[in-house]
Amino acid sequence: MNLMQFPQMLVSTHAGWDEVERLRPEMGTMFLRLVLPLSLLPPLMIVYASTAVGAHVFPDASHETWLLAAMFFFIAEHLSVPLMAGSIRQASIAKGASGNLHDAYMVASISPVPLWLSSLALFLDQPWLVVMFALLALAASGVLIHHGVRRLLRVREDLDATDMAVQVTSLGVLAWLLLVVVGVLPLWLL
Repeated sequence: MNLMQFPQMLVSTHAGWDEVERLRPEMGTMFLRLVLPLSLLPPLMIVYASTAVGAHVFPDASHETWLLAAMFFFIAEHLSVPLMAGSIRQASIAKGASGNLHDAYMVASISPVPLWLSSLALFLDQPWLVVMFALLALAASGVLIHHGVRRLLRVREDLDATDMAVQVTSLGVLAWLLLVVVGVLPLWLL
C-alpha cells in the first residue's frame, strides 16, 4: 500500500482503492505494514509532548507517567481497529451490502491514517493547532470510510454509504474520545 495514494483516496472511490481491491492484502499484512507502523506515531508523539506542550498542561506528570499514557494509548488503538472493522461489517450487512470481514478490516485499517498522522501536529506545540488538525483528520477519516465502503464493500447507494460513514465515524469519535481519556487518565491520576 502506497501512502502517496491517500490524498487521492480522499477524493475518489477508485484512486488507491482499486489497488487495495486488486492486491487484497492479507489482514496480517495490513496490520504489519500499515496499522502497526502508523499507530506508533501517536504514542511516540505523546512521549514527545511530555517534553513540550504536555509539560505545560500537566507539569506534575513524571516521564514514567507519560510512558504509561503512551502505552495505554497504543493498546487502545490496537483494540479499536478490529472493533471498527466489526462495526463497518455490521453496518454494511444492515445496508444489504457485502459483509466481508476482510474488506471491512481494510477500511478500518485505512480510515484512521489521517488520525495517526494528525498526531504530528504535537510538534507545533500549540494546543489549538493540535485540536484543529485532529478535527480535520476526523473528517478525512469519515471520507475514507465513505469511499472505502462504496468501493470495497459494494455499498451501491451514495446515501447509504454516507449514512454508514456517519454511523461508523460517530462510533469512531466515541472510540477516539475513549483513546484520549485512556491516554490522559494516567496523567490525571499519577
